[in-house]
Amino acid sequence: MRSTYKNLQIIKHALQYYITRPNANEKDLVREKSLLERIEDEVEYYQKVYHIPKKRGGNK
Repeated sequence: MRSTYKNLQIIKHALQYYITRPNANEKDLVREKSLLERIEDEVEYYQKVYHIPKKRGGNK
């Protein structure tokens, strides 16, 4: 469970960074933002079900 959660966090942070790239086309950004929302939902699910505290103010 923890490794899945950590992997989702890595993917979330990578997508957050990736969608800020210059010259990204709108079609790709729409798809990537949609995926980011799904990943964020999964992270939230894991936090709720497994009582994982949300980190505040850090880059992690």
